[in-house]
Amino acid sequence: MAVSPDFLGIGAQKAGTTWLYLNFASHPQIWLPKEKELHYFDEKRRLGRHRLRAKLFGDDKQDVRWRRQVQRQIKAQRKDFDLRNLTWDLRYFLGSPSDRWYQSLFRAGDGKVKGEITPDYSLLAPDEVAHVAELLPHAKIFFFMRNPIERAWSHASMELLRINEAPGENERKRAFRRHFRGRRSQLFTDYRRTLDTWSAHFPEEQIFVGFLEDVHHRPLQLLRRLYEYLGVDTPPRQPYARRVVHSGSITTMPTGMARLLAEIHGELIDDLAARFGGHAAWWQYVARRLRDGYGGREVVYPFWETPLWREWLTQATPEDAQASQEPKPPQVVSGPLSQLDASRT
Repeated sequence: MAVSPDFLGIGAQKAGTTWLYLNFASHPQIWLPKEKELHYFDEKRRLGRHRLRAKLFGDDKQDVRWRRQVQRQIKAQRKDFDLRNLTWDLRYFLGSPSDRWYQSLFRAGDGKVKGEITPDYSLLAPDEVAHVAELLPHAKIFFFMRNPIERAWSHASMELLRINEAPGENERKRAFRRHFRGRRSQLFTDYRRTLDTWSAHFPEEQIFVGFLEDVHHRPLQLLRRLYEYLGVDTPPRQPYARRVVHSGSITTMPTGMARLLAEIHGELIDDLAARFGGHAAWWQYVARRLRDGYGGREVVYPFWETPLWREWLTQATPEDAQASQEPKPPQVVSGPLSQLDASRT
């Protein structure tokens, strides 16, 4: 009998998925694979059986990732040998990808709530999401969003760090501008497309939409809502609830870059604000202030660390302000898509 995952985390990239993985993985009633990102629906299913020689010596990103994962698991086994983990490793690294193979990866979690988190699933085409729904019709979907300006900047910074050593500042700026307008960055940031694609194949009550602001401001309350949504208990200890993940050393971005991103994603941000209010309305406020000339040479991010946050709270509608500060009793904006959409009608 096939054992299928009960949930999928589909992104967005740079929007709190590692935080989500660490908290879920530490929960005694939840099981996740040893590898955070399985990349089945976006890579392995597309490629089918991939020759071992390519895995060992290939330059494609999936081959490089495979070798990095193998090295990590070999190191873990040397440190603490576990036969069950070795069995999983052999199935994952040497098995032939198929739907049956994918489901077999979750046998180790039988009896628990099982799932995986791969942000690249947010980029899947409609026919690929249709296949996910056919294979996992009852799976709950988690999609976390971050201010599009911050997400795009964080993404570019991660991939273009080497540009910091480039001979000229102008070349660095051009590289960032190319990245902002690149297809992959645009798709990762297009939350509207992701939600429309997935909600066309999954009921909205099966799609949980999270906001990075809730991860920062109200992590314990957000986790309680997430656990309730999954049908598991809230554990007495939550060691990763306030864990800052992948914060990096960059705490400012050039204001000109922020302003450019506000222009590129302005229409998207306006649509999200109209649809969700709350944190999305805060993103809209930031984008408008940037376009109006806010900031000097550099602007602090995340933007909630700037004076704009207090400005926003004093000018926001009562509904949006309540969603974006810390009222008592504590509330969170994140929740099932069906409820979030209904709250704006």
